[in-house]
Amino acid sequence: MTLQKAEAVRQRNAGRWTLELLPRQPYLARYTCAGPLVGFAFDSQSGFHAFASDRVVPFRAYPNGLAFVPSGCDVYSSSDHGGEYLTVRGAIDDARTAPFSDHVDRQAVALAGWIRRHMLNPSPGDALMLEEWSAALVERATAAWSTCAERQTKRLTGYRLKRIDDFIEAHLDRNLTVAMMAAEIEMSEGAFSRCFRASAGKSPYAHVLDRRIARARDLLVGTSLDLAQIALAAGFSSHAHMTGIFRQRLGCVPSDFRTRP
Repeated sequence: MTLQKAEAVRQRNAGRWTLELLPRQPYLARYTCAGPLVGFAFDSQSGFHAFASDRVVPFRAYPNGLAFVPSGCDVYSSSDHGGEYLTVRGAIDDARTAPFSDHVDRQAVALAGWIRRHMLNPSPGDALMLEEWSAALVERATAAWSTCAERQTKRLTGYRLKRIDDFIEAHLDRNLTVAMMAAEIEMSEGAFSRCFRASAGKSPYAHVLDRRIARARDLLVGTSLDLAQIALAAGFSSHAHMTGIFRQRLGCVPSDFRTRP
């Protein structure tokens, strides 16, 4: 299905921090980082990129990955599909920190989720919370730099992660189970669950729920389908089920994505 349009870029300022929530859509970016940038990828992404180099190489980013780009770093990145991505600017420059990406940190996953919730559903009194969460997310990125070389070794390979992503997207309107996903890449359920959590920072169930929400958001903004049709297409049992999950995860209801800019 071809989507008619995508969500808008959302921007907020909270104290010293400048936050930007980029929607899932194709992109091509080329820039020199004017100041340190902390990023968080909510979705798996694939494309081509180059950091501090003219050598452009293919990449496949893991979901829920924390990233850091230092000041002055030349960046090129492009993707035919993109993925929802949060950026936080305002950190103090630290020449010791090298660029990194795909670092899974469960505290960062929670912090990024809270920030996204309030950027999608802003309120006049949430600036202080956003400021605190942004500072905490930057602290997690700073701490991650010293441990990136010690990442978990029991992660899914990029090839296996792509197979799982493709399988989930192709069967999102069905009742997906861990057994089905594990069988797709010929792993036991226990080993798959452990490796998936180490790769994505979340359980397979939580990741599938994220993908259902992402598809519903795409359909809400990019089509004229009614809410009941969208709920079923995204794999929710009903419109009410979808609404409850949106309230829980995003702090808003599905119709907000059609009534807000």
